Amino acid sequence: MTTAGGTRSTPRIGELVYDLEREAMGRVAYVDTGGNIAWVKPLREGPEWTALPEQLLRAPDGER
Repeated sequence: MTTAGGTRSTPRIGELVYDLEREAMGRVAYVDTGGNIAWVKPLREGPEWTALPEQLLRAPDGER
């Protein structure tokens, strides 16, 4: 996950994120123990998906 300063960090469970590849918002449901894959739940109905942490952006404060 990339922060404003450009450094990679692992997304946290429950965090609202924007997936750059899918162009979709969701909440982090699970992150593997190595921090290499995140499972993201859509905000509405639908299946979870996996994403690389570097393709996830934290949602702006106004969207939380």
